[in-house]
Amino acid sequence: MNWNKIIIIVLAIFLTKNGFSQSEKNTFITPEYAFGKIMPNYADTFPKTSAQQGLYVSFGAINADTNSWAKYFNYPEAGLMVIYTNFGNNAVFGHQFGLDPYISFPVFNKSRGNYRLRLGLGVAYFTTTYDNVTNPSNIIIGAPFTWDLKMSLNRKIYESKNLKLLLGVGVSHESNGHTQEPNKGINSVLFSLSGQFRTNKEAFITPNRVKGKNHSPKKLFLNVRQGLGFHEQFEDEEPVSGVKKPVYASSIAIGYTYNKHIKLRTGFTYKYYQHYYDYAKHNPTSTFGDEPQVAASNLVFYVGNELLMSHFSIDMEFGINLYKPFYWEYNSSTEIGAVLMKYVATRLGINAYLFNTNNLPPHNFFIGANINANLGRADFSELNIGYTHNFK
Repeated sequence: MNWNKIIIIVLAIFLTKNGFSQSEKNTFITPEYAFGKIMPNYADTFPKTSAQQGLYVSFGAINADTNSWAKYFNYPEAGLMVIYTNFGNNAVFGHQFGLDPYISFPVFNKSRGNYRLRLGLGVAYFTTTYDNVTNPSNIIIGAPFTWDLKMSLNRKIYESKNLKLLLGVGVSHESNGHTQEPNKGINSVLFSLSGQFRTNKEAFITPNRVKGKNHSPKKLFLNVRQGLGFHEQFEDEEPVSGVKKPVYASSIAIGYTYNKHIKLRTGFTYKYYQHYYDYAKHNPTSTFGDEPQVAASNLVFYVGNELLMSHFSIDMEFGINLYKPFYWEYNSSTEIGAVLMKYVATRLGINAYLFNTNNLPPHNFFIGANINANLGRADFSELNIGYTHNFK
């Protein structure tokens, strides 16, 4: 299935367009060198690697518009990052090329703008992937196209009229969202040095930073969402068939929107895994042979937060699996990491809204692309549609 790659790219274009809709006086180009190390998530089976190195080039702009969301988030930077990475084992991983839309927020108000938190989410391409004959040790990356997630804290160490130098520390994650096995995923810790060069003849316009204040009362809302995802069965849930089957996710939540830009909620999600149902149905001697509906079910209690930026948002969830019997049965390890993966559900993605969220319309609709995980282990990639009702 290629739908998830298409959705990621489409949303990336919209998010980047939204970020670049500001004065040309604030545009810049940022070459960056990153180095670090993969942190093996399965130490006994993970391929050996040397130092990881990356070369990135970002094309971005400071959003100096006086619109509400730019002002509320202290005039963030937004743009598009072009990525090349060498993971330290070319024979196994080959080379990675990526494209990440990103947004960078000033943090630590007392630092006078010296620190920025950068979040990037996009798509990556690997030149070498798993092959049971020619590359059997690469159980990490099973498909050429993956999600790419980067998060870093960057500190300004020098600034002139035309240049800013920054040091950064952060993490990187690559995974296909469990749409094709094997898919252990890559997690890395990275350090970086970058130089931000302006692309016009005038100096950067640096808007005055503002302190966060309660600009408006909190607003009660109801949120419903329907998602469709695809994944392959885990290798320890036997058998791995190589067939992709759907996951259906229905969610309802209630919460408050604070200052028109922070959307906090809590609720429940019911997920239905076609793979689990079919396995139980066709294997009557299995634990769930006479209860395939039970095997297919997953109930999650979660808390979520969206950072609202006009027609777009960054969406994050942290949940607890209240009920996921099939996954629990076939992932019976008692190691702390395995136990956490059985009970902790996470979700990250991007939403695009029909109406401007800053206006808090009574009715709003959105589409989104997300990756779901069991803690740090990818579960499935998801396309979703949803509705928000803001109460008076």
